Amino acid sequence: MDPISIIGLVTEVSNVLASLIKYGKAVQSASSEVRKLSEELFALKGILEHLDAQTDDSPQREEISAGQFDRDAMTRVLYTANELLQSLLAELETPETKFKHLKRNLKWPFTQSQVNEHLIRLERVKSWLILVLIADQNSADRSLQQEINDLAAAVKEDLQIRDQERNKAANKELFQWVAPVSPESSHLRASKRYRMRTGGWFISGYLLGFLKQEKERTLFLLGKSGTGKTTLFAQTADKLTSMASQDPSMCVAYFYCTIGDHASQVARNVLGSLVAQLSGTDPSILSDIRFTYNKVPRSQAHRFPIETSVLEAAIVKCASKKSQIVLLVDAVNESRDMNLIEESLVRLANSCPNIRVLITTTNVPSSTKIDGVSVRNISQEMKGDINIFIQWRLETDEILKNLTPQFKSEIETTLLRNADGSFRWVQLSLDNLSTQRSVRAMREALRALPGTLRETYANTLERIPANDRKIVREALFWTSYVKQPLTLRRLNEIVVLDETSKVLDEDMMPIPAHILLQICQGLITEDQDGCVILAHSSVKDFLTSDWIRSSRVKYFALDPYTADLRMMHRCLAYLCLDNFSHGYMAAESPLELREKHPFLTYAANFWPEHGSACGFSNMIMVHKLFDTRFLPGRGNYATWLQMLFRQNFKSIEDNEAIDATHPLYYAASFGMAPVVKSILKSDPNIDLNAPGGRVGATPVWIASLRFNFEVVEILLDAGADPTIRDPGSGLNVLDLLRMVPTVGRNYRGLRPILARPAPWKKNGKE
Repeated sequence: MDPISIIGLVTEVSNVLASLIKYGKAVQSASSEVRKLSEELFALKGILEHLDAQTDDSPQREEISAGQFDRDAMTRVLYTANELLQSLLAELETPETKFKHLKRNLKWPFTQSQVNEHLIRLERVKSWLILVLIADQNSADRSLQQEINDLAAAVKEDLQIRDQERNKAANKELFQWVAPVSPESSHLRASKRYRMRTGGWFISGYLLGFLKQEKERTLFLLGKSGTGKTTLFAQTADKLTSMASQDPSMCVAYFYCTIGDHASQVARNVLGSLVAQLSGTDPSILSDIRFTYNKVPRSQAHRFPIETSVLEAAIVKCASKKSQIVLLVDAVNESRDMNLIEESLVRLANSCPNIRVLITTTNVPSSTKIDGVSVRNISQEMKGDINIFIQWRLETDEILKNLTPQFKSEIETTLLRNADGSFRWVQLSLDNLSTQRSVRAMREALRALPGTLRETYANTLERIPANDRKIVREALFWTSYVKQPLTLRRLNEIVVLDETSKVLDEDMMPIPAHILLQICQGLITEDQDGCVILAHSSVKDFLTSDWIRSSRVKYFALDPYTADLRMMHRCLAYLCLDNFSHGYMAAESPLELREKHPFLTYAANFWPEHGSACGFSNMIMVHKLFDTRFLPGRGNYATWLQMLFRQNFKSIEDNEAIDATHPLYYAASFGMAPVVKSILKSDPNIDLNAPGGRVGATPVWIASLRFNFEVVEILLDAGADPTIRDPGSGLNVLDLLRMVPTVGRNYRGLRPILARPAPWKKNGKE
């Protein structure tokens, strides 16, 4: 072991600390992040200095060191530490040369998610080095050695993630198109939950056998919500990633479908993320995708989503160059495209003998009868892991670790007997015991433990005071069905609102701001990105179950069939508040308005999506928003549009576009077929070909461009002219039809619509 490398790392730590201290003085809003990173770095520096003091060149020391840990592993860990430090320095060094000039405008370069990821990686490096220091050749037991090896593998995975991040930086725009959702935050969160020595029954046993055999190439891990599937999935991903790091011919990619993040539930985003990860070891698989992307106008790239067939072809291409590819997708049951994802992954596995697929789900998959597919129910196989988890909590919890061995044994026996394979039930039961204030109270709580997870949740909801029940129900509703995770400030705004509200002010806000997390009794939590999410997917399963509808807590039952309609109405009610009636004549900038009313961004962007999901079955609120365009400055209608434009409220171009554009244009643009019909019915003399938007396109053009073919048919039947050219591109709808062969721009759906008799044909414009 080269002591110079350790000394060099100490120097690098000092350099990063110096930069952080400068940021701490200049960027007051980042003081918390600076403090957390500094604490970890000071701790790492101390460990490195101690390790350096323990190291010498004597043969005896060399012999002992060789027996204590893998020298190659030590090299990798030190190398990873250096990579991490260099990454931090790269983000911090730009302002350092001109610090005095930039101090006033200095901005903290890390998001909350990036800070948390750096903290976790620093903790891993630090933990590994600590274990090395305390390990002794003669006394270190197997479990300690295993922890050292496991941490070394995790640290090495961090290095691979850094390689992928560099690859992403080089292909940033392309990846934003192909893989808009990253699994890294979900993986880091899931990895923190598993304990050493758990999962061995699967990872060291069944998994390795699955990889070696050739008959069954797709494996579904089935288990009810709360059995620990996601934690086992994270362990599996770590193990396979470690194996791939030792074998360049092997490649691994994984993804997490999550409640509350609509984008993570879309099939093309799932496959796109897998492709992006595979490209880390084989960049050439991006060549066809890049060719497709380069044909798409940059301003319209997000309107032309990549086809899943192109992504599947990239994976097959990668498989042709590797000995084995393993694809993993967690919680596919939480995806709206569940069947599409299953079909695609099974098809890939069956088409290539060296592709293996592992999927976790709570539902029996529809593809069970397809050759090459196997299902393994893990609910009853988690008993050993649950036992390890119970022992770990009893040994480490600040309250429980002080109990007598006899009472600990009683707790362990009781929980194991009643767990029924549910990690979540055991965790909540232990949480309940640790909150008791005496051993007697713990014994009573142990005897009175609810027998099932649903009874546990019911008891939790019963404890909520009557005055808080409405706001808790709203919080649970929004965190269960939101299309994009909400920050606490955004959630606070919408949970206090109803459809009769006229104004929103500070007096209505919950105080203190974080009280919502407390009154929800642990059913919701704040993740590392500062977003509020359900504490566990089983919470939503419980709230939408048949059982709760006739239970003592039926007040909190959620109806998935009316969720999007309720959310559309609530978003529109929010947009119609008097707070936003000023229109484009407001003196505030969009940034200031979004800061003051954080839910505004979500409401503006997602009410059409909620509306599409419910078929715009009730359009009263839609027309209410559209009718505000008759107010001075186009009222709430203008505020909504300028939130979409994300331009300055005083932009002359935006004002002119809003003044000149009828709501029909935006209804066509968003594919609001029922709304388009309603507008045409209410105004038979409307100019169907009136230019709209900032470019001056017709409604039928924008509907065609964005694949809203039902709207195209409605407009053509009403007399819209598809031959009028778009001022921005110079093309018309007929030109789009001729672009059918272009990969990624599939307008085949226009052919039968344009072939039908229509008013525009009578004028000889075919």
